[in-house]
Amino acid sequence: MQPFQETLKKYLDTFSRQEMYFLSDNRNLELFQNIPSNTKAEDILTKISAINDPDVSNHGIINDMVAHILKLAIDERLKKGDLSLVEAIATANFQGKPYHLLHFASVYCNFHRPDVFPIYSEQHLEFYKQYIKTNQLPLDPEKLDTYDVFSKVLNDLIKRLGLTGKMNYLHIRKFGWLYAENVLKESSDR
Repeated sequence: MQPFQETLKKYLDTFSRQEMYFLSDNRNLELFQNIPSNTKAEDILTKISAINDPDVSNHGIINDMVAHILKLAIDERLKKGDLSLVEAIATANFQGKPYHLLHFASVYCNFHRPDVFPIYSEQHLEFYKQYIKTNQLPLDPEKLDTYDVFSKVLNDLIKRLGLTGKMNYLHIRKFGWLYAENVLKESSDR
């Protein structure tokens, strides 16, 4: 086995035993499962509050976001797994100011369908830019701030690592947050 694959397997084994990192996520998944519909303002508010995204709460736009999601009538698009829904939720004008809240929108969709919607994160954007160039993907690395490019790069990486079907996107995000740098460092040190 190659050093990268050995290191990846080691951390995947460690990760599979890290239940403490999923307590809040599991509660949120259960909440979203119990309230799958997005047709009532109070249900959307409950879900947004559970996510507690700082970009939404710190800007005082929670009620604006509730109205935005209500207006978009997202339930059918969620069921279909329409990835363009993330950009639709993320991009809005509230109180005269433009917002592009990809992380929040991807988390909101992910808690409805963790197997379909990747969670956008800026944590490893430089890594993804290099990944696009190294693997000569037909994607513009300068457009990683769009959900389409981000999800395509992530899916390519997941496929190349042999992780397809082994974790949902919530787990993949958590794994990247906890161990991605260790896997890269340790496998390159060998």
